[in-house]
Amino acid sequence: MKKVLFYIFMTALFSGCEDVLDKKELNAVDGQDIWNDITLASLYLNNVYGSALPTFGGTESTNISDESVGSGTGYMMYGMLTKDESYGNFTSNKWYIIRELNILLDGVPDGSIETEDKDLLLGQAYFLRAWTYWEMVKYYGGVPLVLTVFDPARPEDYLVGRNSAHECIAQIIDDLDNAIELLPADWPEERGRVTRAAAAALKGRVLLFYASPQFNPENIGQRWQDAYDANAEAKTICEEDGHALYSNYAKIFLDEAKANEAIFYTIYDAANKYHGYENSVRPRSVSNQKDAVSSPPNWEFVKSYPMYDGLPAHGHPEYDSVYYWKNRDPRFYATIAYNGMVWNFEGTANRIQWTYLGNSVEPSNTAQGATPTGFYLKKNIDTSIPVTETPYGPTDWIEIRLAEVYLNLAECAAELNLIDEARNLLILIRERAGIEAGDGSYGITASGKEEMVEAVMFERKIELAFENKRHWDLRRRNMFVNVLNNTPKINGTKRHGISIELDTAYICSLDPGVRDKKDSVFAHFENLIMDTVDLDEYYDTFFNTTYNVEMDPVEINFLQPQYNFYYIPVSEMEKNINMQQTIYWTEVNPFDPLAE
Repeated sequence: MKKVLFYIFMTALFSGCEDVLDKKELNAVDGQDIWNDITLASLYLNNVYGSALPTFGGTESTNISDESVGSGTGYMMYGMLTKDESYGNFTSNKWYIIRELNILLDGVPDGSIETEDKDLLLGQAYFLRAWTYWEMVKYYGGVPLVLTVFDPARPEDYLVGRNSAHECIAQIIDDLDNAIELLPADWPEERGRVTRAAAAALKGRVLLFYASPQFNPENIGQRWQDAYDANAEAKTICEEDGHALYSNYAKIFLDEAKANEAIFYTIYDAANKYHGYENSVRPRSVSNQKDAVSSPPNWEFVKSYPMYDGLPAHGHPEYDSVYYWKNRDPRFYATIAYNGMVWNFEGTANRIQWTYLGNSVEPSNTAQGATPTGFYLKKNIDTSIPVTETPYGPTDWIEIRLAEVYLNLAECAAELNLIDEARNLLILIRERAGIEAGDGSYGITASGKEEMVEAVMFERKIELAFENKRHWDLRRRNMFVNVLNNTPKINGTKRHGISIELDTAYICSLDPGVRDKKDSVFAHFENLIMDTVDLDEYYDTFFNTTYNVEMDPVEINFLQPQYNFYYIPVSEMEKNINMQQTIYWTEVNPFDPLAE
């Protein structure tokens, strides 16, 4: 507590808060004084915010999904993860956050701060505690519920065992119900604080997970009803409080001041708080980093986008397997960067993005080129940021937005056989995306329950792509090992890219002497031809493409149910004799998170 007080006052000092410093000498302040002064209490809470809010997670889990390529920690995509690996978030930082929130929740009620201010402090603390616990529960299922402030002089108090998933979820929901009651609709002067809409939306997400096969293998129907009710309430609260689908899908994350679709988010400003998303994802010619790009979309993901009318590309009369980018869902163009597309960045005009092997614009010392899959990720890239500033990303991270609330509700509705309601919610999403209405169905052909659940999961894949959602969807619905209606399971497959090569023979046929000139065939093309070619007409004239280039050395084998709940780190097990290891990760006294 003394360390926290020191931090608070140092923060106040360097923030110019002279009114705080004038109250009494710093060495005379004790813990209880914080809860008698709204300025001190707010500084205390602000410190916890900085640790508790989510980071920019755009590509955090893409390598362990069907969006990108990669194996994950310990080659988990191939079933090789062991409990000796460092994975998950059962860390001292999480327990520090929970302790600090418990101190606030214990101290504020007995302080002399005005009741209205108390409620706001408590509402935020309840939300942040629920969020912190949920971030652990989705990894481990059941973790110790610590809701009081332990005495540091009694280390034996810390030797607590794990609570069940059922108990943890119940506590999280209780905290979120308190937050919904206490939090305001908005913070006009303090953008970034949590609101009642954020609490309601998080409650809906938590109960959706709790109803899903990961937490609900027996498919208890009441859980789907509870999740439906929570997400219906979240939709109502969000809309009443002014949240709406933003008209421009490509700009949801970028138009921060305008996009009121954002419900729960973390603010970045490039100065005090920043991230490296731009630097790791951008093509190397427009980023400060020159290594291979991370988390590019794979070929299966690219192919999965529907057409402009919302119907599947496979079998569509206007789908061209060579000119695959034509006539696609508008979200395709907001997410996928492909060879020959126009993609302007700060200081450029009519800039063409190249991904073919051997090009001088995006040089690489790897056989697969600068991007191993043949694509770059375009989503949420702020092209106005100069190359020199890409390590200092200022784009806010949106953890929950209104589209997810609609999709959460649609999934619950489909599971309860409320087919029309689920369809109407998907239509809202597709209408905003710019898909053509057609006969009014926007390409949604699902009718019965199973088809509609599949349609919702597909829409989540496209709408929430590269927003750190897909891996968790695959995991909570056991889609690695189970077929979802006509959607095949992930295990037993491999992810692929494409390899694009310049047709040097054709270029030489245009100018037979080009090989004898000083410039190479590549330089000849890049200096004299590339800017003049109509790639929508003559793409296959200049490029040869090899499809289905394997990205996985072996077939995917993400182990379920074992990976549905991860192991407690060995170091933490050694500290606590009452801590049980997760089922499937030990044969000695295993802990089953789903046992009640």
